[in-house]
Amino acid sequence: MNDLQPGKRVVVRYSLAPGDTHSTSDALGVVNSADESLVEIGTKRGPIRIPRDQIMLVHEVPPAPTRSGRTHEIVSALDLRRISAAAWLPEDISWLHVENLRNESADSDEDLSLLQKGWLLRSSETVHRRANSCLPVTETGMDWEQSLDAVEAWYAARQKPSRVQIYSTDDSSSLAPACEGLAPLLSARGYTPSQPVLLLAGSTAEAAAGAQHPGDVAAPGLSIDVSEHPSDVHYAAWTSERDPGSLEAFRGLIEASDPCEFVTAYADHPDGSRSMVAGCRVVERSKWGVVTNLVTHPDLRRRGAGRSVARAAAVLLSRRGVRSYLVDIDAANEASLNLFTSLGATVRHRSWYATRG
Repeated sequence: MNDLQPGKRVVVRYSLAPGDTHSTSDALGVVNSADESLVEIGTKRGPIRIPRDQIMLVHEVPPAPTRSGRTHEIVSALDLRRISAAAWLPEDISWLHVENLRNESADSDEDLSLLQKGWLLRSSETVHRRANSCLPVTETGMDWEQSLDAVEAWYAARQKPSRVQIYSTDDSSSLAPACEGLAPLLSARGYTPSQPVLLLAGSTAEAAAGAQHPGDVAAPGLSIDVSEHPSDVHYAAWTSERDPGSLEAFRGLIEASDPCEFVTAYADHPDGSRSMVAGCRVVERSKWGVVTNLVTHPDLRRRGAGRSVARAAAVLLSRRGVRSYLVDIDAANEASLNLFTSLGATVRHRSWYATRG
């Protein structure tokens, strides 16, 4: 069951005894761990351990709201960062937590990838910061200095600079609890913060504005295509905007997620040919849509192609029952910020990449 992955929030219906389909119960919470025989769900009542052969139904649900209101407006900054990170994961990741360190020192046979708590360490041969930075998620079981020491050692072992992604609780500059103890420490150790990156979230139905099919939102002279795999034309567009570092690693990042789709706006020509004008990548995580890699041909901007692609992505998600989406945008990228705010998205919080040396 792919929905029974650590970190996912699920509803599990299970039988109270092996083979008994009449006496059942439900557990709502986050998957703490899962192996071939047993699944542990962290619920409000505490952890519940369920034998796999007694599980009858699993349904993934969005992160728990922090207050009443529309889904995209009430999910916490921490959960938004979890969702965003899950849509852009390199192969080389690790979770920094004292339990993992103890298991490593004891040569445990336990699958450390199941202990998804603490700080998420990410490394890639690409140049993308989100794939080459540490994301504080929950407490590591160590103090701030010990945790940062471990981060620096992990990146030093890979001969890479230490980088930490810190983030705010909302659209202010107040750091989230998972990061608040890091600010003075990072400053003291010579880390330099990047310009802010804004996370915007919106309603897929609002962005779709009544459209029933992705092709319904195409600007004049354009057609919309949805595919499960990007073409060489997509990669040419993405790499022309920025050198990705290792193209092989970049391809791995782009194509690793599932489900993952690519929405493209093409210009249709009189001879029957067509050329790519704009495109984006859409990943579904935790019943949210994550929009990444939005690109528009430099000579064809401000003609509605980027808007067509963004709206088509919203239509695609809305048709699948995904009610909310998010997108990370550099604060200096006014064109993308204006595009998504015009579709109803709002800034939920900020993040910064602090890099040492």
